[in-house]
Amino acid sequence: MTNYMDPEEDDKEIIDSILNALESDEERSFSPSMTRSETNRTYSPQIVRHQKQLQYSLNKIQSPIIGFKLDCWAMQSFSLDDDPYLDGDLILKCKDQQNSRKIQSLFEKGDPEQKEQIFIKILPGIVQLANDIFGNYVVQRILEQGNQKQRDLIFDQLSQSILVLSYNTYGCRVAQKLLEISYNTDKFQKIFTILSSQIRNLVVDINGNHVIQKIAELMKEQKIDWLIEGVLGQIQKLSNDSHGCRLIQQILEQSSMPQLNYVYKELLALQDELCLSQYGNYIIQILLYKGPFEVSQKIQASIIRNLEKLSCDKFGSNVVDKCVNISSFVRKEILKIFINNMNVFYRLSNNCYGNYVIQNFCKQLDYNQLLKINPEPNQLNTQFGQHVLQTLQKLKN
Repeated sequence: MTNYMDPEEDDKEIIDSILNALESDEERSFSPSMTRSETNRTYSPQIVRHQKQLQYSLNKIQSPIIGFKLDCWAMQSFSLDDDPYLDGDLILKCKDQQNSRKIQSLFEKGDPEQKEQIFIKILPGIVQLANDIFGNYVVQRILEQGNQKQRDLIFDQLSQSILVLSYNTYGCRVAQKLLEISYNTDKFQKIFTILSSQIRNLVVDINGNHVIQKIAELMKEQKIDWLIEGVLGQIQKLSNDSHGCRLIQQILEQSSMPQLNYVYKELLALQDELCLSQYGNYIIQILLYKGPFEVSQKIQASIIRNLEKLSCDKFGSNVVDKCVNISSFVRKEILKIFINNMNVFYRLSNNCYGNYVIQNFCKQLDYNQLLKINPEPNQLNTQFGQHVLQTLQKLKN
């Protein structure tokens, strides 16, 4: 007949055995004269244990292996009162990197009651946390994981400070999150009205620009006259900044022709400068690819006139490459330049940037056009010129 053991008694015996094994030699008090075989006999030290001490707790045993096993047995639900990360001033702790991560995790994994307790503790300081280097992540997590009531309470407080958030390095992240979760609601319109009133200042601010980009991204192909009004007269400054450049690209990609006439006019006046700009060259590339025919034609004509200058520039060479790829007219005009003056071809071929332009140009030509280019090998005796010569030979063969 099989004897089934009580699981609780079985666990108790396991705990007792582990505790016995960890007792010190002094507590065992066995005689030094005892033999090895005698000491290996079943030995049970007389240790009095009260019922209250028989708790499955990590405080008794520090061994990582045993601790892991007992931790599994002792696992209890999270409690705000028991967790040291949530004692004291929770707002202050949210401003600490380690505590911020812990509180985010606890809010994500806790039950609704526990989340509410965390929320109540930090709500009074929600504005200062939104502008804090670590606290802003806690606010974002609550906006993502919290219930609608909690979101509404946060929104009511933060919407009054939306401009302050938008100009702050960390607050602008919370502002973007507010826009994201409130989109297609009256709350979004409330924030948008405040932000659009400061559009010209926000677009040129390193932090505010991110907030405006988020609005443009959310609204997509909707009417964005408000954004165009914000950038007109400031395109030169925006085009030479990574964030401002991206904002102009969004306008060019999302707006229709009637809305963009003034933007095109301002960009064309700056095209020579933008072609050589680290960020502005991307705007010119978009105009070449997606701009109206008249705009694209004017840019192409400018590129042909300044072919050598642009091709030998780190950023300008990107513009020439794009133009060569999309326009057969430009390829024909450049071919004429080379046929009439091979010295231009040689100078570009021997340049660290120009040689890539020449190689790409040759790859876009048809075979008959390619045969019209017959450079003298001794004119391509540099490292870069040799790359061009090898490319020509491969294409002709």
